[in-house]
Amino acid sequence: MPLRRRDRHRELDRRIERFEREHQRHREDEDRPLQSRDAQPRGEHHDGDADDDLDLRAPLRPYQVRDALERETERPQQAHTASVADIGILPRDAVARRLNRELFVALGSTAAVLLQMAHPLVAAGVDQHSDFRRDPFGRFHRTANTSLDAVFGTTARARRALRRIDARHVSVQGTAEDGRRYRARDPQLLLWVQATLVLTSLRWYELVAGRLPPSDRQRYWDEGKVFARELGVPDDLFPRTIGDLERYERDMLVTAAVPDTTGRTVARIVLHPFAVVPDALYWPTDVITAGLLPPALRAAFELRWGTAERLFFRFVIHALRVWRALAPKWLAFVPHARLYDERVR
Repeated sequence: MPLRRRDRHRELDRRIERFEREHQRHREDEDRPLQSRDAQPRGEHHDGDADDDLDLRAPLRPYQVRDALERETERPQQAHTASVADIGILPRDAVARRLNRELFVALGSTAAVLLQMAHPLVAAGVDQHSDFRRDPFGRFHRTANTSLDAVFGTTARARRALRRIDARHVSVQGTAEDGRRYRARDPQLLLWVQATLVLTSLRWYELVAGRLPPSDRQRYWDEGKVFARELGVPDDLFPRTIGDLERYERDMLVTAAVPDTTGRTVARIVLHPFAVVPDALYWPTDVITAGLLPPALRAAFELRWGTAERLFFRFVIHALRVWRALAPKWLAFVPHARLYDERVR
């Protein structure tokens, strides 16, 4: 064997040994919550779904191997005829899939965002680090797509979506308007954000589709804990029951989640993202948002709630009830839910 080829083989052997040692050190990371892992390398590589650029001269990192394997498992199941359908990280009969498959539920997302902005530390993080001003629709689409991947995706896709969220949070830290320090990976802030998502979607769904049984309401919150736990919220921080969660929200709205100037500014941009569009054209979405917010926040965010708004809100609810009864699934359900149904049936 020529000397040059032999040297290349020796170098390859050394890289393989180095990779195996590194991989061994990281194997235990897989079962630990995301919050306890070193997410900085992923923050540089996983803000989207595109494959990482590989330096062929350097050994592969463990996350590159892991993500490559995960992408392979997400190929159409027709190629694996003997496999069992992957239902993801939630139970097969998850309440979260029943609610979030409905397209109309997305209409309540602005109210959830405004509840989040009521917390000055959350608002500061969004104001200083988000691209919502430059690309509001793109930001909404990416956030919604990642969230739906976590609910409806395979186990690999769901965990990858949660890792993307965690990776984006790594660099989100700074100082709020009142001088307090914040960081997006603070478990208290993560809990508040998750609470707003669960409670707003639950209320909006129940207004249109009818109140869920108490057991289903509790299961919905228990499923919400799965996502928050993966992002680093410890179990001892969770309100235990859905009733406890509602009491937690009420307490937060009189203690910690009180909008400051930054929160009100961000809320106005979220409500009316394009200044060239007349305010009157935003009125329908403003009404839906106002109808899902507590009265104190309607006033803080300057959302009108008079007779016209109340009548229109009731009209929207009745119209959506008719929509649910008549619309075909391909119109009424989000694409992620339709793909999930095809995968598991």
